[in-house]
Amino acid sequence: MQSPVKSIKYMNIKTFNTKEFLFYNVPEYIVDLIIHLGVYKWMLSVFHFTDPQDLILLRYRCLYFLVVGYIIAKIVIPSELYERNYSLKMQVRRVFLQCLLTLGIMAASINFLFQSFAGLFFLFDGMLAVVFICVWHLLFRALILFARRHGRNKVHVVIVGDNENARNMENLLRENPDFGDYKLVACFGEDLEAVEDYIANNKVHQLYCSLNPALKGQVVNRIIRSCENLFIDFFYVPNMDGYPHRSMSLGEFGPLTIIKLRDEPLANPVNAALKRAFDILFSLLFLVTVFPFVWCFVAIGTSLSSPGPIFFRQRRTGYKGKPFTMYKFRSMRVNADSDKVQATADDPRKTRFGDFLRRTSIDELPQFINVLKGDMSIIGPRPHMELHTQMYKKMVDEYLVRHMVKPGITGWAQVNGCRGETRTTEAMADRVRHDIWYVEHWSLELDVRILFMTLAQILRGDKQAY
Repeated sequence: MQSPVKSIKYMNIKTFNTKEFLFYNVPEYIVDLIIHLGVYKWMLSVFHFTDPQDLILLRYRCLYFLVVGYIIAKIVIPSELYERNYSLKMQVRRVFLQCLLTLGIMAASINFLFQSFAGLFFLFDGMLAVVFICVWHLLFRALILFARRHGRNKVHVVIVGDNENARNMENLLRENPDFGDYKLVACFGEDLEAVEDYIANNKVHQLYCSLNPALKGQVVNRIIRSCENLFIDFFYVPNMDGYPHRSMSLGEFGPLTIIKLRDEPLANPVNAALKRAFDILFSLLFLVTVFPFVWCFVAIGTSLSSPGPIFFRQRRTGYKGKPFTMYKFRSMRVNADSDKVQATADDPRKTRFGDFLRRTSIDELPQFINVLKGDMSIIGPRPHMELHTQMYKKMVDEYLVRHMVKPGITGWAQVNGCRGETRTTEAMADRVRHDIWYVEHWSLELDVRILFMTLAQILRGDKQAY
């Protein structure tokens, strides 16, 4: 007698993520906005405005700018509390950046339209909003984790295959806490009937198959068809031994399937345009406001410290290996080795004033001119001297990959300690690894994060800045 078939509610991962959005993102968006509005209204009731122009903030029309800023911030920097690679540090950083962008847009709009800028008001408003939203997010995240610990909101996974890939995936899901939100419900070898029977009678969201389609083509095709009929997401786990372990993407070339070994977010024209717009706006603002005062200060100090020009010009390797002239404030006495020898901590070529410029990174500020010209970006791998490029490309694997994006005034490698003189090939290789990670993981949020990390590094003093 055939056993009765259980009634199973099938749900693929797209539907699963839609439910997560509705149950987690929507309440988060609503409560976050309520907190912003509540803090703003409370601040209006207790804050004493000294400038009559700032009383414009009491008008309800100002809430429009708050809401618009909030929506833009949520689009540019999503919280994603249900992320399975969530970390507290990442969440606090996102809340800080969201509040900064929200109130920044509001303050800039009100200043532009009504010539009012209540800086202290927005500072206290932002601090309170960050605290309250962080507390709310922590409580909400705890609720999400509570639901998952009790078997709710977990991705149910089946593995098919009896090889090293399948065993590695099984160990990953069973032992690695980073994948605790995935529930491994079953593992199978090549028993097709058992696989079909299980997925037809149990709740399964994803199936990972490591069988070789060249040898087991019919079996793999039947599993794919069964998954499609049951709305289960099918994933093939190929054997990539001998290939670099990095993010790859599949594509089509006519009737052929191809694998791209490296994903570059900035290869997307929209991302590239967004980064370029950020570079132009930020560099232009800096050059017309702060830079003239910095130039006057440096010009006087440099002229008194040693004879020679204020600016130092040097050929560096830029985007896709194209050389360009990079600008710096001169920090050394004029010498013949400037294009050959890296600066060291006790470099005798440095002037006393030049040493101060280098320790505070003021010597790098003329590179905003390079950014405006399009030779550089604010954030990116640091450009090296042409001589060093020729030398290290023979010594360090994938060295030239870092030139797939424009070089930057500061970068991911620099804020992670890879700065200053590279005494060994391994030190340069470590710098290149950080640069390649940036190339493959670029986002506007990452650029903003690096910018703040650089400012913090400068303020606390960087021992490698020499």
